[in-house]
Amino acid sequence: MNCTFHFQNQISLICRAPHKCECQRKLCAECQDIHGVDPKYIVSVKKFREMVNKKLTEVKFGESSSELTKWRGAFKSLLSQTESMFQKIWEGLSQSIKQVYDLIEKENQLFYNLINENTNLAESSYADIEKLVKIVEGTTLDEWNDSKNSYMMKLDETKKWWDHHIHASIEKLKEGIELLKSLIKEVEEDIYFTKTDLFEMLTYLQDIDETLYKKILEILRREKVSDIFGFIQMAKNQNLKYKGGKENHKFNQNDYSSEIYEKTRSELIKKKVNKGIIDFIKFLVLITSIDGKFIQSGSNGLSLLVDMKVDLKNQCFENIRIKNASLIGGNFVRCNLSGSEFDNVDISGVNLNGAQMFNCQWKNIKINELNKLDGHSSCVNSVCISPDGNTLASGSDDQSIRLWDTKTGLQKAKLDGHTNLVMSVCFSPDGNTLASGSYDKSIRLWDVTTGQQQAKLEGHTHNVNSTCFSPDGNTLASCSWDTSVRLWDVKTRQQIDQFDGHTRTVYSVCFSPDGNTLASSSFDNSIRLWDVRTGQQQKAQLDGHNDYFKSICFSPDGNTLASCSVANSICLWDIKKGQQKAQLDGHSDVVKQVCFSPDGNTLASGSWDNSIRLWNVKTGLQKAKLDGHTSGILSVCFSPDGNTLASGSYDNSIRLWDVIKGQQKAKQDSHSDYIPSVYFSPDGNTLASCNYDKSIRLWDVKTGQQKAKLDGHSNYVMSVCFSPDGKTLASGSIDKTIRLWDVKTGQQIGKLDGHSDYVISVCFTPDGNTLASGSIENSIRLWNLKKGQEIKYSDKNYKDLLKQFKIPLQQNSPLSFPTSTTTLLISQQAIFQAKEALILKGDFINQEGQNLRQLFKSSGSCFLEDLKQQSI
Repeated sequence: MNCTFHFQNQISLICRAPHKCECQRKLCAECQDIHGVDPKYIVSVKKFREMVNKKLTEVKFGESSSELTKWRGAFKSLLSQTESMFQKIWEGLSQSIKQVYDLIEKENQLFYNLINENTNLAESSYADIEKLVKIVEGTTLDEWNDSKNSYMMKLDETKKWWDHHIHASIEKLKEGIELLKSLIKEVEEDIYFTKTDLFEMLTYLQDIDETLYKKILEILRREKVSDIFGFIQMAKNQNLKYKGGKENHKFNQNDYSSEIYEKTRSELIKKKVNKGIIDFIKFLVLITSIDGKFIQSGSNGLSLLVDMKVDLKNQCFENIRIKNASLIGGNFVRCNLSGSEFDNVDISGVNLNGAQMFNCQWKNIKINELNKLDGHSSCVNSVCISPDGNTLASGSDDQSIRLWDTKTGLQKAKLDGHTNLVMSVCFSPDGNTLASGSYDKSIRLWDVTTGQQQAKLEGHTHNVNSTCFSPDGNTLASCSWDTSVRLWDVKTRQQIDQFDGHTRTVYSVCFSPDGNTLASSSFDNSIRLWDVRTGQQQKAQLDGHNDYFKSICFSPDGNTLASCSVANSICLWDIKKGQQKAQLDGHSDVVKQVCFSPDGNTLASGSWDNSIRLWNVKTGLQKAKLDGHTSGILSVCFSPDGNTLASGSYDNSIRLWDVIKGQQKAKQDSHSDYIPSVYFSPDGNTLASCNYDKSIRLWDVKTGQQKAKLDGHSNYVMSVCFSPDGKTLASGSIDKTIRLWDVKTGQQIGKLDGHSDYVISVCFTPDGNTLASGSIENSIRLWNLKKGQEIKYSDKNYKDLLKQFKIPLQQNSPLSFPTSTTTLLISQQAIFQAKEALILKGDFINQEGQNLRQLFKSSGSCFLEDLKQQSI
């Protein structure tokens, strides 16, 4: 290995002096001359290795492993013997207690038998008569009762003795366990402090200028250095104080995004990390693009930057190699990721909008966040997840049924056949058949594997609203606007029964878990329970809603029925008593559907108020509110494991929700139209958003509350940007003007006119004295903010000023993009985005071996190969 300071020389010596060695303790011949340390502390590499091995031998370090095994075995044997001993004592105690009580019981029984068996005294034996006389005339029973009471008192004393000593033993055992826990803590702390503290290591680098890293990268690329960690132990003349030996630090060896390092990672994120440390971590990421192998510290570095919410937009990460890392929720808007290699990287919730991704090689990719499934061209009325949880079916107003892969979010099949709205889809219990009901008055059965129609069931004289398989899969129930409920034999495809009783449209049907009862809800404001075997309506008729029902659902145990109505309410009913148990209020509009989780503890409800709510069935309290749909919810459905909820909406989309992590974060709902741009203040405490309603709003990031509303533009506001000091906000609008605002007061302090078309982008220089603006007129203008005037191209400083701005990649692209690309998504969970990402060739393979190109396409990415094909 070559010397860091004299690259032409080999490292041949080791410094063992008791000092902070600026040569990183690895010296060449020239280093020895300038090192200034007593020669007795300088030894050859070979000699130093011998010294280390000798020391290890002296302390018998190699024997410690066998000793540990021996001690571990002894402790394990002790616990095993103790367990066996306790088991024997317990068995003996149980047997003794049983014998005592059995003897007392036996004696009692003898007296009872003597009396009961001698009902005919004339035929009783002399011995029995003698005993009975003694009982009547003597004290036999009294003596036995006294003896029995004495025995019982002694048993009670024995019980108290055992109770006392058992509790005393338990307390002693607890003390022993606490001693072990204390020992574990000592060992953990000892191990923790013997490792180099990551933050301490990073603080050595916080004062280094960013330009130095750029120079190092230039040198590394020019010299084609392969041993990067040997090379970056900076030379003295570069004034880099770097604590040696960090190439062997755990940060460069292990995946710091794993649970093992969660504490270390979270503590680092909590600390005040300055720009110098962030620059160094970025440097670690960038050197992965030079070395021929994966550098784990670079992967850990990128993961840390994401966790620390560092602004990574518009960065160049070309050719980086990232492995074994989590980038969940990372914002890589308009980044250059061309040539990047990812292996076993979690990109759940990553924002790749506008990114450049040429020749990427991504494999074993994880995308664990739940998907938004787009494909229907009209509202989705019904969704249903297959029993194995792998397929989701959806029915829509576009008259089609679609099957989706729940893992990848990709469409598996499109089932066409209905000639009107599809209102209901339902899987058979074995998952092989799908039933659908439509406004074309028919029910259709589909082969899930082939996607082919198996049968068409006709009989209803009006729109079919709902279908439901019995638990054994042999019977299908349906209901209709014709006020009837019908039962069908799935095998013969024939109608086997019809239930009449409702006086208006029957909207929903549902089998009880045992298949013996069918519930139906109707616009006549009633729920009726039917005996499937007899075809008769059961006595119970559930009345309680003050408007017509939209949906009903049995709990998994069959004891509770949930119903929802147009009156915004949800009711829970006790089936056995036929009474209402609870009313769940919270939705502000029609509740369209309800669904129990598989364990029966949670009820999901979807409403026309655009929200989904999760309720605790036992307490009746709301657990969570899921926002995301932009229009009314029509259908909700749990996955078999209860961890995922599917929803269909009037916004033409299907969304899958993580039920466990369904907590809502801050959500801003004040704008009355689309939000094309948001921007954080430099201190991160304020968020500015602009809107097509012509307004700008300032939000408190911590509370999620609106701080101010800035009005002044006469048309859509397209872009906002804070000045570096955070005191001024600039905005650009379709009204062709730029306006400057005082952030503190919310007052307009300036107006810049000059553009002849829409202003779609504004940006400050780092010193805050100059503002750049971009317009649809294909021009960029620079403005002197002190003078409030445009800086003309002829001005001497124009080009120098222009260089200060970070120009997005797309500005040099031959393709034109709209400005509505999401740069920040405020949502209850991170959502993968890749709108307008430029992709050329490359591979994107997930851990199941599936190519994710279709996912990128469905997210709005642009594949240049496709454009090339279209142009031919």
